[in-house]
Amino acid sequence: MRWDYTLSVVNPNETISRFVNKTVPFRFLGIDLSFQLSHALFSSFDIDDGTRLLLKSIAQNVDLMGVRSILDVGCGVGVIGACLKAKAPHARTMLQDRDSLAAAFASANSQLNGMDDIQVRCCLGFHEVEEPVDLIVSNLPAKAGGSVLRDMFGHAAAMLSPHGRAAIVIVSPLAGLAREQMKNLDCEVLHAEENKEYLVLHFRPRTRRNESREERESLDTYVRLQGSFSHAGHTYPLSTAFSLPDFDTLGHRLELSMDVLSGVAEAGNVLFWNPGQGHVPAFLHFRNASVAGRDSLELAITRHNLIVAGRAPQAVIPSPSERELRDMFAPESFDLLVADPRPVPRVPWQEELVLSAQHLVRPGGMLFLSSTSTEVHRFLDAVTGFRMIGGKKQLGNRAVLLKRT
Repeated sequence: MRWDYTLSVVNPNETISRFVNKTVPFRFLGIDLSFQLSHALFSSFDIDDGTRLLLKSIAQNVDLMGVRSILDVGCGVGVIGACLKAKAPHARTMLQDRDSLAAAFASANSQLNGMDDIQVRCCLGFHEVEEPVDLIVSNLPAKAGGSVLRDMFGHAAAMLSPHGRAAIVIVSPLAGLAREQMKNLDCEVLHAEENKEYLVLHFRPRTRRNESREERESLDTYVRLQGSFSHAGHTYPLSTAFSLPDFDTLGHRLELSMDVLSGVAEAGNVLFWNPGQGHVPAFLHFRNASVAGRDSLELAITRHNLIVAGRAPQAVIPSPSERELRDMFAPESFDLLVADPRPVPRVPWQEELVLSAQHLVRPGGMLFLSSTSTEVHRFLDAVTGFRMIGGKKQLGNRAVLLKRT
């Protein structure tokens, strides 16, 4: 099975160009930097206060010249990692985010600031981290959920080098959780500061914690529900994840998708773009499926569900947008492309999906699309090389099936 973690975007600047909202200056320890921001990502108008507070605490309390390796977990557009790399150019620096568009921005911003040797990966938490790290940093995402955040503290403590430290910032409503984990993990708090909005903690474990790669990369902490779902008389098992929709019931758009796709005969090779929890891939019985999308959690939980169903995917690939799909698969690789676009305000996507579908789908193959009625209407106005052969709409949602001519 092909599973790409390192962001394999040919030109990150081209990838992010249509998503850039603005470029802002930022000064760290006397070094002037610039960062491109996006409406599609956290903190779209300026560097957020939590990031500023964390960087200030590191500047005042960490000898960056003595740091040999840096890991920024949940890096967003790459501000923290790039700032630290600017002051510690000798350090091996790794940036990770579960959102492949964020990872593309982090890669482009690294290049913008002349840092071509920063390694950027699109993956969950501490996945793919193989060696101890001197400085682990994170602006912890509140939406991740309590169990995920608790595990992130544990993984950070386990992956530090003997004299390393973790430096995190977390929103004040979760400060109690952070302090609780310091006690549970028996961590030495090296620095702490708090205001009305944020808590910053620098810490290291008093005794080294051993943790296997399997423990570090387990999906258990992300799983919200293990059960079964039913539609149109068909029941299928599914595990669902925190922070993703449709975790306990089927939304109207999912039901529309299943209704339209249930009439499709077995297809040879199928690509699911933005598979969500994996409902549609699990509901269908296609044997040769690949999955791609922005969110590594969607990809991971869908992969898990397909493996449980005995249908391990052929490929699992993070892709920042519709445009990159045609760089990641060979021409006419698929008999069916199942697309669930995630529109970003003021960023057209329809023509990019049309071009990717023309590249990916063989003649006579099919393209399925589900979205709001408005977005699907705009797509149908833009599509060429396909004709509609089926569809259904309900409550402001629409699903359509097209065949390549």
